[in-house]
Amino acid sequence: MSLTHRPYQSAADLPFLLDWLGRHAHSAYMHPGDLVWWLRQNEVVDPARALDLYFSGAGDLAGFVFSDPPTWAVLQGRDDLAPDDWQQMIKVAENKAGEPVTFNAYTGEMPGARVQALRRAGYVPASTDRLARLYRVPGPADLAAAPLPAGFRFTDMGRADVSEADRVDLHRAVWHPSRVTVDAYRTLRAAPNYLPELDVVIVGPAGEPAAYALGWFDEVSRAGLLEPVGTLAEFRRRGLGRQLVREMTRRLAGLGAEGVTIGTRESNGAAMGLYQSAGYHVTGYWVDYRRTSLT
Repeated sequence: MSLTHRPYQSAADLPFLLDWLGRHAHSAYMHPGDLVWWLRQNEVVDPARALDLYFSGAGDLAGFVFSDPPTWAVLQGRDDLAPDDWQQMIKVAENKAGEPVTFNAYTGEMPGARVQALRRAGYVPASTDRLARLYRVPGPADLAAAPLPAGFRFTDMGRADVSEADRVDLHRAVWHPSRVTVDAYRTLRAAPNYLPELDVVIVGPAGEPAAYALGWFDEVSRAGLLEPVGTLAEFRRRGLGRQLVREMTRRLAGLGAEGVTIGTRESNGAAMGLYQSAGYHVTGYWVDYRRTSLT
C-alpha cells in the first residue's frame, strides 16, 4: 500500500479522526478522548504541527501520527498496513523532528504491528517506568451509586454549582505546574465528544471542590476512558478517589460502555493501588521506544 500524507488542516478534521478511532478501536492505541485531551488540555499544542494524516491510494484514512513535541510520537494505523507503510510513518516523523524520536507504543493484547515496525527500525524499549493500562468490564454491581463520606457529594459540569474557573483551579492545583487555562478548558468543552455529565467533581462540606475526573465515552466502540483523574492533597486518604472512579464507571456503564480504561505510571504505587481497589486490572503497558541516532 502506498500512502500519501498531509498535516491536520482545520477543525473539520477532528470529528473525522474521532470517528476513525472509534471504528478502529481494536487496532488503535488511542481512545477518541485521548486525542481531544492531548489537543485541547492547554493552548500550547498546535494541531497542524502535531498531527499528520495518512491516506491509502483509494483516499481512505489509513492512520495518523501524533507528535508533540516533535521528538515524541504515537503511531496509529489500520491492521492491514504493510511493514513499508509503518516504516514510512516512522521516517516522516524522524525527518519532521530532525533528531531521534521517542515513539510510544502499546504492548498488550492488541496487535503488535507498531512494535514490530519500531524494532525493525532499530528502536528498543527506553525505560522500565511504563504507563500501565488498567481496564474494567462493567457489570451489574457497577450500576449502584458510589457512597461518599459524610458532607461530600458528587456534582458535574452540567450543573451550575462549580464554575469553569473553579474547575480549572482544581485541575491546576492537583497537577501543579499545569498549563491548563479557562480558555483552553472552554475549547475542550466544545469538543464533539465532551459530555458535561462525565466531567465530575466531588464537593466538600464547605462547598469546596476536592476531587474530579473527566470521562470520555465513544458510542461507536462502546469504550470508556478516564482522563484525567485527581484529588487535592488535603483530601487524599479519605476514599474519595476510589469512590470517584466507581462513580465514573457507573456513569459510563449507564451510557453503554462495555469497557473502561485508565492509564497511570507503573511507578505510581498510590494510583495503581487506587484503581485496582476500584476493580480495575492491568491488561498491558504503553512503552517508550528510542534509538540513539538516525544513522
